[in-house]
Amino acid sequence: MKPFVFFDLGQTLVSEWDFIDHFDRRFLEVLNGFGARIDMRNYRAVRDSIIRDRKIGHGSVRDLAMEVCKAVLPAGYGESVVRRMDPAVKEGRKTLFRFAEGADLVIKRLFDKYDLGIIANQSEDIVALLESSGLDKYFQVKTISGAVGLRKPDPKIFALALNEAGRDARDCIMVGDRLDTDICPANKLGMKTVRVTDSLFALQEPREECERAMMTVAKLTDVPAAIEKLLGHL
Repeated sequence: MKPFVFFDLGQTLVSEWDFIDHFDRRFLEVLNGFGARIDMRNYRAVRDSIIRDRKIGHGSVRDLAMEVCKAVLPAGYGESVVRRMDPAVKEGRKTLFRFAEGADLVIKRLFDKYDLGIIANQSEDIVALLESSGLDKYFQVKTISGAVGLRKPDPKIFALALNEAGRDARDCIMVGDRLDTDICPANKLGMKTVRVTDSLFALQEPREECERAMMTVAKLTDVPAAIEKLLGHL
């Protein structure tokens, strides 16, 4: 039986850098419209500090926006700012999410040797990107939080994916960018782990032993070689 490789989507298989740039620029406009008086350099310093210090917990871009508002605006503005940002976020997800460079080659290369799946904290609209790319056919299991009502790092979402795959965690590999939602829960379950640092969450540093990935790579195209090493094929 082939080993099973699970991928995260955002900032792992899917590049969000264009979306992040779009979000940052629009968010800065909105913040200053509410009186923040902050430039891009200082905004990004605040944003990065929030990510590094894990003030958003296991949350999403909405949670990040709320924390930035707390840091740069008077109390009570957060919900209004987030509502103002909603159209930009939805449009950006629709038009600026794209598969990372080399993703198609990585997926096709891995598909020859392994079974593939997805475990991702995403809304269901991400399925449209998978289908339009034609890459969805390579994934036997697609466990999307918006569809199943569970979010990483809840072990139940991993259990759901493993059950659908019909595999024991020890026979699986998790590839993701976040230490808290990808690497730690997968390690705890006994999966092998690969961290991709082409992500804003490269700012995270391990806080406990379970957050130490077995392999760390700089970009998605390095993942196949990392998996080969993990499995002792090199």
